[in-house]
Amino acid sequence: MPELITSLQNDMLKRVRALEQKKARVSQGAFVAEGEGQLNRAREHGWQAELLVSTSDWATDTGLVRWVVEQGGKHICIPSTLMPRLTGVDNPPPVLAVLHSRELSALTADGIWLALEEIRDPGNLGTILRTAEAAGVSGVVLVGETCDPFSRECVRAATGSLFAMPMLRQSREGFLGLVRNWPGDVIGTKMNADADYRDPVKRPAMIVMGSESKGMSVEVSQACTKLVSIPMAPGVESLNVAIASALMLYAQAGFPLTSKAHSTS
Repeated sequence: MPELITSLQNDMLKRVRALEQKKARVSQGAFVAEGEGQLNRAREHGWQAELLVSTSDWATDTGLVRWVVEQGGKHICIPSTLMPRLTGVDNPPPVLAVLHSRELSALTADGIWLALEEIRDPGNLGTILRTAEAAGVSGVVLVGETCDPFSRECVRAATGSLFAMPMLRQSREGFLGLVRNWPGDVIGTKMNADADYRDPVKRPAMIVMGSESKGMSVEVSQACTKLVSIPMAPGVESLNVAIASALMLYAQAGFPLTSKAHSTS
């Protein structure tokens, strides 16, 4: 039976709350994910969990409990009234976990990769990760001062795709060195570029998206082998970066698109 904790002053619960802060996530190499759906995806993709916190009325998923306990982690229980205070939302799921962060140290040049330069909005980043998985992307490169993919807002927006999508962090200089020897096309978006975003590209492809406010830096733009534009009606300033990323990825999707209906929830 899990230990029952009734106070937010408990050290384990204080740690869960501390992981709201990026400084704590970075120093501890850990973050929080919520809900059975996300945690089962983490389990399926081999992520490591050290603490499972559930409400006392949770219909226990024994697979999740076994996943945590067999890794040497702990399962604790709290009153359902504490979960909103622990998560900061009014209607939280009945279970969450503290997971170990995980990133790539290198990448394999195959398929389609998506590079995101200094994306600042964690909701945008999470949405892009979800779209990247749906489009069959090989992985995502986070370039420069990109927001933390392990923030709760990003983890929530990714709806489990964070656990399926390989990620590599690179400084701008490191990324420029990487694409300098890239064997396929490096494609960036730019207003009024001559090439259309749907034009064929040479694989493996590296699609580069710039920040919400500034777009691509001059250095990264100059490193692209191809600049493309997404047509827009007159008077429209720009597309949201998550929407533009979706258009770019599906234009070059790594699998045959069919008319089969899929959930958009």
